[in-house]
Amino acid sequence: MNYFEFEKALFIKSEQIRELQLELDETNRGILILTLELEQIEEEKLREGMETVQQLQKELEVTNQGLLALTVELDQAKEKYRNILEHANEAIITFNEKLEIESFNPVSLALFGYSEPELLGMSLEKLVPGFKKIKQEQSNNVIAQSTPLVFGCRKNGLFFPVEITIGEPFYNENKTWMAIIHDISERKKTEQGLRLMSRIFEDSHDAIIVTDMHSNIIDVNLSFTAITGFSKEEVIGKNPRIMKSNLHPSSFYSAMWDALKESGRWSGEIWDKRKDGEVYPKWLSMSAVKNDFGEVSHFVGIFSDITSRKKAENRLTQLAHYDSLTGLPNRTLFMEKLNWSIDLANREQRQVVLFFLDLDRFKIVNDTMGHQVGDQLLVNVANRLRHCVRKVDIVSRLAGDEFTIVITNIDHIEDIAIVAQKVLDAFNTPISLSGHDFFVTTSIGITTYPDDGLDIDKLLKNADTAMYHAKSMGKNNYQFYSEAMNQKVHDEMELENNLRKALENEEFFLHYQPQIEVSSNKIVGAEVLVRWKHPKLGFISPAKFIPYAERSDLILPIGYWVLETACEQYVKWQQQGIPPFILSVNYSGVQLKKPGQVELVASILAKTGMNPENLKLELTESVVMEDAENIINTLHKFKKMGISFSIDDFGTGYSSLSYLKRFPIDTLKIDKSFVDDIATDADDEAISSTIIAMAHNLRLSVVAEGVETKEQLNILQAKGCDQVQGYYFCHPLHHDEFKDFMLASPEHRHHEG
Repeated sequence: MNYFEFEKALFIKSEQIRELQLELDETNRGILILTLELEQIEEEKLREGMETVQQLQKELEVTNQGLLALTVELDQAKEKYRNILEHANEAIITFNEKLEIESFNPVSLALFGYSEPELLGMSLEKLVPGFKKIKQEQSNNVIAQSTPLVFGCRKNGLFFPVEITIGEPFYNENKTWMAIIHDISERKKTEQGLRLMSRIFEDSHDAIIVTDMHSNIIDVNLSFTAITGFSKEEVIGKNPRIMKSNLHPSSFYSAMWDALKESGRWSGEIWDKRKDGEVYPKWLSMSAVKNDFGEVSHFVGIFSDITSRKKAENRLTQLAHYDSLTGLPNRTLFMEKLNWSIDLANREQRQVVLFFLDLDRFKIVNDTMGHQVGDQLLVNVANRLRHCVRKVDIVSRLAGDEFTIVITNIDHIEDIAIVAQKVLDAFNTPISLSGHDFFVTTSIGITTYPDDGLDIDKLLKNADTAMYHAKSMGKNNYQFYSEAMNQKVHDEMELENNLRKALENEEFFLHYQPQIEVSSNKIVGAEVLVRWKHPKLGFISPAKFIPYAERSDLILPIGYWVLETACEQYVKWQQQGIPPFILSVNYSGVQLKKPGQVELVASILAKTGMNPENLKLELTESVVMEDAENIINTLHKFKKMGISFSIDDFGTGYSSLSYLKRFPIDTLKIDKSFVDDIATDADDEAISSTIIAMAHNLRLSVVAEGVETKEQLNILQAKGCDQVQGYYFCHPLHHDEFKDFMLASPEHRHHEG
């Protein structure tokens, strides 16, 4: 029985009791009347009246018993009604024609958040906005018919969905209605969740497949069709094994199902087959769905086609482990393969040989011809290296023009030398690129495991040391690592550490070597030479410490100190009456490549008061060719200041005449190595003669270094050399000695040597 039927029955019972009470009142009045009549009638009629009264009293007892039964039934009904109201899950509210609340159950208070005094008499419009309209719409409907979705409003102002049922009116003293208000928030969430899941199922980019407990397909989504090519009708009732690729062993599937049974889920990469037979990789996640009894009832599989991802992963692996330019293994893969080779060598008690290669003068090609040509050159180098070794050997590119070769299964040292010479011979023929032939050589450092190191870092370090030793031996050769070589590196590091402290401790000083004009025997210039006297090691040759200074950038503060000190000394000489001459200062390529050089030199000239027209900067041939375009721009800026330039050690490098004529050069200096044997070696005489003639054709002057004999001087004079310097005239001098030499008579100058 619903709430409304129960309320109606309760109302009917109350009416029956009221009618019985009315009948009882009528009976009592009849008895009273009869009693009065009895007093007036005769004794015979009294007896008849008493019988009637007795009869009426019996009927009254029956009526009282019925009334008592109905009263008990009414009390029981009221108690049951009260229990129903108090324990109902819905809000039950009675209201009058004005929609004023007359009664309510406890749920109503909890649902809307009001207290009893607040709720009593409140308009239902406040609890349910639009309630009046809802009541009107239901006025002609059957009892308990649900209304459309509406919203209730709590005391805190929050709205929530409700379902309202309004019963037919009943009459007490006034016309009363009952409303049942049910909070359907959870139901709406469930419905929304179901709609969402359905939408997700159909619109998911991942394929979804649902099977029963026997693995028969019962549903798939659209993405399943798009990925596999099978329509829903083609797979319903089938087993997913119709997509099996046969690329996995049976143990793979056994492990998958074991994991699914044990944990209820499995995920992993699997290769399957589309309808057209194409095999593809996919990422599959499977879950077991259980019913209310904890038994597996369904399986759900979600998978995506990872073909593109696999291609991207392969591409990333390629990028991560291979050099993008040459296709050779990069440093990362080289380290892995070398480590693997060492492990294998340990097991088989064999050697591993490591070649560390660095191309000779590659930077010059890269800078003069451009990076595109440089890259093509590296590709050709990589191809030649591949053909020098076996397929089992590993050729890698570490960085720039540095390559490595890992060779295994070598039994004799002679075999290593044969491979190394084969690599050198591979570069005997030029590499043709962009219409040019490039002769590229390489220097190779060689270490062996386990003799030269027990780990990769040690092997690499020692191979690098051996490679630099090969460079120092004239390039285009190979050198095996040795402990003596390691000691040399240690000595070089100690020298570099001492060099860092030398400037701060004022251990440097300058000497000046006069430059003599051949035609007049007059001093026309002087070359500034830096000297270093260590407090413990004594005098250290510039040929020994300058290269380390350049490699560590210490040449920057040293070079600036030399320039500033020489300019200060020159100005002092001028103040002491020495006539003007050209002061030549060696300027390192490291200095020249640093930004702000023009401003720095200008500040030194301004600080010392040196006339820039009396300053000549000496540059080595190799330096100006390393970054020719940028250096040309810098030199032109110096030239505008009045500074002149000379190319030192000319003839020992690889100058391009097309570039040389673009440099704002004033002087070429013939290297001492050509002057030493100029009187006995026809080639040195021819080279010197050619340099002098070429320089004059380019309107450049020529200075010959290292003149130590009269015979050398006579030959150079005959060839038309403009200036000379060397021990024949004078050793490099301290500034006070140089002043005295300058003031001495010209006819005695050559005797100072």
